[in-house]
Amino acid sequence: METFGEHGHDNRGEHGQGRHGHQASLEDGLDFVNTLEFSKGEPTDSLRHPSDALRWLEEHELMHHDSALVVLDETSTDEGSSERLMTRVRRVRDALRELLDAAVEQRPPRDSALREVNRALRAPYIYELVPAADGVSLDHRHEGDPLSGALARLSEAIARELTQGDHQRLRVCANDECRWVFRDYSPAGRRKWCDMSICGNRAKAARHRERQKAISDA
Repeated sequence: METFGEHGHDNRGEHGQGRHGHQASLEDGLDFVNTLEFSKGEPTDSLRHPSDALRWLEEHELMHHDSALVVLDETSTDEGSSERLMTRVRRVRDALRELLDAAVEQRPPRDSALREVNRALRAPYIYELVPAADGVSLDHRHEGDPLSGALARLSEAIARELTQGDHQRLRVCANDECRWVFRDYSPAGRRKWCDMSICGNRAKAARHRERQKAISDA
């Protein structure tokens, strides 16, 4: 199922193929961060309720359907449990966003963000090899809370890129009212906008208006 945000982005990323088992890809991690997106500077949260968060994790193959149903049942009858779940999700998402912003801005991230991501990474789940049509695939086995496992794998995907990947290719949309985070897959590696037809054209139009105003003032 394709999911699109306010800007028409495909929230699954540009290169979602190639994931094995239930590992999170970099695109999964970026999509997770972008579930809090901005339109004209105003935030829109795609994960407003536990059902939203659990559905998103299912769609990204980070939680089994039966596990999601159990968690949803627990939160549907307990408002406090529902609030705690969303607080956990948003704290990890905010922390990952801070790590990505810091990488793009070439600065150290806040200590609180590092602590939150490190806490997420300590979730008890185990990777294991399982048979696949072309040999073996890397899967995981839960050891405890499935939500913690899913957040751990999303955190791990971002951590791998920041420490082992080409994090110089990470970008934040140059439109200050958008701030969509993405990886630049262009050959030249000079992409500035999340979408040239949206934010890029808006920037061109804004520059044109400024030039016209300067001419008029002169």
